[in-house]
Amino acid sequence: MTFRFSRIDPIVPLCLLLQLLTACHQSEVPESNAAASKPVPRTQEASDTVKLNPDAAKIAQISTLLVGGRQGTSEIKTTGEIKADEGRVFHINSIVSGRVVKDNVSLGQMIKEGQILAVVQNLEVSKVYGEYIHEAHQNEISVKETSEKLDLYHKTLDRAKKMFEEGIGAQKDVIQAQSQVNVAEIDLEGMKEHSIHIKSEATALLSAYGVKLGDNADKDAHFVETGSPLRSPRSGVVIQKNITMGDVVSAEQPLYVVADLSKIWLDVSVYDKDLDAITTGQKVQFTSDSLPKRRFEGTISYIPPSANNMRVFTARAVLPNPGLLLKPGMFGQVLIDKKETEHQPYLPDSAIQKFGNETFAFVLTGENRYQKRLLKLGERVGDGYLVSSGVSTGERVAGEGSFKLKSELLKSQAGQED
Repeated sequence: MTFRFSRIDPIVPLCLLLQLLTACHQSEVPESNAAASKPVPRTQEASDTVKLNPDAAKIAQISTLLVGGRQGTSEIKTTGEIKADEGRVFHINSIVSGRVVKDNVSLGQMIKEGQILAVVQNLEVSKVYGEYIHEAHQNEISVKETSEKLDLYHKTLDRAKKMFEEGIGAQKDVIQAQSQVNVAEIDLEGMKEHSIHIKSEATALLSAYGVKLGDNADKDAHFVETGSPLRSPRSGVVIQKNITMGDVVSAEQPLYVVADLSKIWLDVSVYDKDLDAITTGQKVQFTSDSLPKRRFEGTISYIPPSANNMRVFTARAVLPNPGLLLKPGMFGQVLIDKKETEHQPYLPDSAIQKFGNETFAFVLTGENRYQKRLLKLGERVGDGYLVSSGVSTGERVAGEGSFKLKSELLKSQAGQED
C-alpha cells in the first residue's frame, strides 16, 4: 500500500495561529475594557461627609457648638418727617377789630403762658375803663361825705345824751340823733359795697377784652387803658405770625399760631410689605439729617386704615422733644422694632460656610465625622443668622475651624472628579 503525502503550504499554519490569537484577544479584552471604563460609584458619605482620622482631628482643633433657638427682633428701616402735634397747636386771634399798637414777639420765639404778644387798639376798653374810673371816683366822694356826716351825727348823739342825763334835754332829741347815726352808717356801708360792685363789674367787662383792671391805674389814677392785649394761653413757639406794627386786624383773623413742641409727631412712611409687622405701641428711633449724632425714641400711636396716592401708609409716632431740638419739617431715618417671631434655629457666623451659590454648615454625625448641610438663612440677629431650614435645634455643628472641613471636602470632591 502506497501512501502519498501532499505538500502543505507553510502559510496556512501561520494564518491559523493568527486567527486563534485574535479570537482569544477579542474574548478577553472587551471585558477588561468595559470594567475599566465603568465609573466607580460614589457613596453619599464620600460626596458630603468629611471623616477625619484622630491625628488630623487633633491638628485641626475644630470646636463644636449646640444649635440653639432665638426669636427674631429685627428692625424696619424707613423715613419720617417731624410734624407739630395738632392737639398742641393753638391760634391766637384778636377779640375785637382794631389797629395793632404793640407787637412784642417775633417768628420762632419761645413764649410763656400769659405773656402779652401784642396790643390791639380797642375803643370799647376805653369806654369801660373811663366809666369805671368816673363811677369809682364819684363813689369815693360819696363815701367821704357820708363819713363826715356820720362823725357829726355821732357828736350830736353824744351831746343829746349828756343833756338828757343832766335833765336839760328831751329824750326825743336822743332818739332823733340815734336815728341819724343809724341811717348814715347804713348809707356808708352801702357805698363801700357799691365800690366793690363797680370794680367787679369793670373787671369782668375788661377781662373779656384781655385787660386786667389796675395794671396801670395803681400807678396813675387818671390812666385809661385803650387797647386789648393778646395773651398766650399756653407756653410754646411762635410758628406763624400774620401781623406787624400798625396793621388793622379783625376778630376772625388768626394773628399768631403757637405750638407746644415739648412733644411732637413723627410721620413714618410704611410700605405694604411691612404693614403686618407694625402695631401701635411699638418703639421707633428717629435720626434727623440735621442732627446725625442724636437719636430720639418714641412709640407708634396711630396706623392709618388706607394708603396715600403713592401706595404708602403714613403711621404716626409720638416723640418727646427735650430741649426742643426737633423742629417741624425735619426729615430723617426711622428704625421700627418688628414684632417678635417664633423661635428658630440660630447659627453664629463661625459655623456658616459659603462656596459658590451654596451656604452650608457641618453637622457632627459621629466621632470626627461631619456632614455638609445646605442652609436657608433668615434674618440676621446679632453675630449670626436665624436658620429657616438645614439644621435643627439640639444638633451639634462645627464652629471655629469649620473652614478646614470645607477645604477637606472640596479637595476630596476634586480628587473624585479626577
